[in-house]
Amino acid sequence: MKQKAVTSWFILIVALLMLASCGTESDNLPEDPDTGGEIIEGEVTSTIEEMDNGTYRYTVKNDTQELVTFNFTSGQRYDFTLTDEQGVEVFRMSSVSMYTQALGEENLSPGEELQYDIQVPAANLEPGTYTLEVWMTSTEGTNYPAEIEHIIE
Repeated sequence: MKQKAVTSWFILIVALLMLASCGTESDNLPEDPDTGGEIIEGEVTSTIEEMDNGTYRYTVKNDTQELVTFNFTSGQRYDFTLTDEQGVEVFRMSSVSMYTQALGEENLSPGEELQYDIQVPAANLEPGTYTLEVWMTSTEGTNYPAEIEHIIE
């Protein structure tokens, strides 16, 4: 009789554990209608666009679901270069600029973006097509480069 009671308790415990383990997967996740219900993690992206003649807007956007933090060792947040058609760097902003020497950070929440307006100086360059490349100067991780043609007439 005692063995029958122990076996009954054992079967009851196993049955309860099996029932408890059913349905533990969350059904409350938001769905993305374009992917058939799967959630796709985005990424941090960078773009550059021409605003006016010689003025550009560099944008870094957080399309992830997490806070992104950029750490800096100075007041400089981005740098840019102009490269000629032969691939030779003819101008670098940081080579002619000074920045405060102070630690800093920029926090980018999900869906937010950082925007920097860039004025490309004349820099006594010959007429032609140049490549303008811009990137973040954070101390760690990806620097999120972006490039566009810059034409000097």
